[in-house]
Amino acid sequence: MSKYNPDFWEVPVDPAIINNLISESSVFYHDPVETDEETKIRKQKLRNEAMKQIKIIIHTRLTAIQRDIVHLYYFENKTQTEIAGILKISQQVVSKHLFGVIRNGKKIGGALKKLKKICIQQNIMPENWV
Repeated sequence: MSKYNPDFWEVPVDPAIINNLISESSVFYHDPVETDEETKIRKQKLRNEAMKQIKIIIHTRLTAIQRDIVHLYYFENKTQTEIAGILKISQQVVSKHLFGVIRNGKKIGGALKKLKKICIQQNIMPENWV
């Protein structure tokens, strides 16, 4: 029985010919390339839709204090110290409500962790619109 010889089955082809075939076929078989402006518009639409969903999640799934802190921090660009003054709580409490605390080496609680988990469950992924 003869041994398999890969050289026997290979047909030498000039790489320029293959490149030419690939570029010609892409004109006919690939989707049209999105312009920069179309990409920006598409991503802005996705971003707007994601923000609508995130605002609904904030208002329905967070506690009242978490909701207030997240709104002040992200939508009104307040610092943790400013939020603490507005809500008459300490800055540390603001931080714990936003980012959670570490207990026994694990991060627990926090509005952002909760939001991230819900967004992943609902397939709201930033890589689609950033």
